[in-house]
Amino acid sequence: MLLRWKQTGATFLSSEMKTRIQLSLLAGLAVLFSHVTRAPAQGAIVWNGPLITFTNLAGSDWTQAANQDHITDNVWITRATSSGIFNAASEGGFTRGVSPADTEWAPGLLVNYASLTYTSWEAAYGGPGILNSRIVGQDTVLHLITDNIYIGIQFLSFGGPGGGFTYQRTTLAAVPEPATSALALLGSGALLGIAARKKLRR
Repeated sequence: MLLRWKQTGATFLSSEMKTRIQLSLLAGLAVLFSHVTRAPAQGAIVWNGPLITFTNLAGSDWTQAANQDHITDNVWITRATSSGIFNAASEGGFTRGVSPADTEWAPGLLVNYASLTYTSWEAAYGGPGILNSRIVGQDTVLHLITDNIYIGIQFLSFGGPGGGFTYQRTTLAAVPEPATSALALLGSGALLGIAARKKLRR
């Protein structure tokens, strides 16, 4: 009788432990997917991934997608054969003090994005008459206003006959694939289950 009671009790505890493990796994997966699918409106997003280089060749047709840096659906940076850069997603040309629309800029490093002072693209580089001598090589942070994304950016060239420019900018950092993370959580759950069974056998 005593042996039967112990076996029944062990079975009950094992079932309870399995339920706890399953609930922990579900909670972990919920947290994981909430981070992976986080919407931009929930807070600032800092793109600190690998650098890419974009070049708009002098004399190129700015209306062609190949000559626009489609950063997001809302911001496509390009330049016509003169004047400044603009957002081809919402503008048909450069407007002083406004372009690129839906963006703001600040001299400084991306790590300091939250403490920088943002203004228009032209003003961030000193304004008309000064911009051309300051823009190349200056660390700057680009804020995509609607998307609430912060990007580190540095112009490598700007100006010359027919316009044109080249810059390097940061990209979205890689995030864990949901499937990979889920497997890791399931693996952790399996280890917890093994440990629990060993305790029950003692």
